[in-house]
Amino acid sequence: MNHNPTIVGIATGTPDGGVSVVRISGPQAGPIAVELLGKLPKPRRLTFARLALKSRAPEEALVAWMPGPASFTGEDVVELHVHAGLANTREVTEAILAHGAVAAGPGEFSRQAFANGKLSLDQAEGIAALIGAQTQAALHQARRLVAGELGRAVDELRTNVWQLLCEVEANLDFPEDVDTNDQQRWHAELTEFETTLKAWGRRFEQGRRARECARFVLAGPPNAGKSALFNRLIGRGRSIVSNTPGTTRDYVEATLELGPHRATLVDTAGVRSHGADAIEVEGIDRSHEQMSGADLVIWVESATEADGAQPSLKGVEVLRVENKRDLGQTRDRWIGVSASTGHGCDRLLAKLEGWFASDGIDPWIGLARHRDRAHDALEAVVEAKQLLQDNAGLELVAFSIDVVRRRLDEITGRSDVGPVGTEVLHAIFGQFCIGK
Repeated sequence: MNHNPTIVGIATGTPDGGVSVVRISGPQAGPIAVELLGKLPKPRRLTFARLALKSRAPEEALVAWMPGPASFTGEDVVELHVHAGLANTREVTEAILAHGAVAAGPGEFSRQAFANGKLSLDQAEGIAALIGAQTQAALHQARRLVAGELGRAVDELRTNVWQLLCEVEANLDFPEDVDTNDQQRWHAELTEFETTLKAWGRRFEQGRRARECARFVLAGPPNAGKSALFNRLIGRGRSIVSNTPGTTRDYVEATLELGPHRATLVDTAGVRSHGADAIEVEGIDRSHEQMSGADLVIWVESATEADGAQPSLKGVEVLRVENKRDLGQTRDRWIGVSASTGHGCDRLLAKLEGWFASDGIDPWIGLARHRDRAHDALEAVVEAKQLLQDNAGLELVAFSIDVVRRRLDEITGRSDVGPVGTEVLHAIFGQFCIGK
């Protein structure tokens, strides 16, 4: 007997559209639909029906009946396409609850799908990423994740790890039969695993850059033309421009569209060590705060001035730009622009867009949790290689290889052991909206 609860939730967004989809999933989905409709429609056909509600007039709806396991959740599913509106969807939902369903929590439909093997954990996380995507690049990565691209790559590596594990374990009772050629071959295979996992780690940063809205901070000495360059890059007069040093006292933000990517561009107060009043000093302190939290600092100096003292920014990438290039000197390895004429700004924008995928590395579509599990797997691979090299015993080598397998399993959530437990699942699915 199936003891899973039958859940109900609104699967569409805000209730002020034209149509709202109310989703029911679970063993009682069919009987509840019969109570409301009188009978079930033919499976997998959108059918017109009238719902029996508390109101005297029935609610007209389109109904889709999808018996499990061939449904999104793997359970029996009924979707009611009703008129939108908060009051109407509430009445429909309350009628379903009155017939024995329970209200779905965040991500509970996707969690049913995961529990029934319809989705791997990485695909479920891809759904959440798809809903939260704010740029075209993030949308593209999320769709690849939902399509199972990461899962297939992980499964391929996991299969190779499993085959090596089986071979090593097969020799546990006969270690004397293991010759130098076997050890060299096993070492080579572990090296291949190490190379793959390290590549995932390098490519993760590129994927993160593509998914997130980066923070680019314009900084430099006073009167370098940062505000004029800020206005030129965003295409409108957002910051006040003046020849008087210290005009900018606080930072100003605007969105910068860069192809499929998006960044927050920040204009900051000019940085100098003397000649500033108390208010400007406060602005300079805020400039340092913005620089320390930036993904990229665009350090701007004027071509009409001598080189300024650039602050030490540990762990922050810096792009050097020489403004007012039409008026003065040329610094080697600096990007030359003129905010007043626009000269060189296209090159600067192209450089900023290229920051999201530097060195032409194909982004890894995995999220932070996937990166962490892959890093754990990498550590176990390195340990297995060292144990093999030290002739520490095949039992220890096999144990480390098995750790690699389990950490890979945890990426897709197919593991029956390890930290993919209730708390991890709750943290992942709790980020979803109610109807997903």
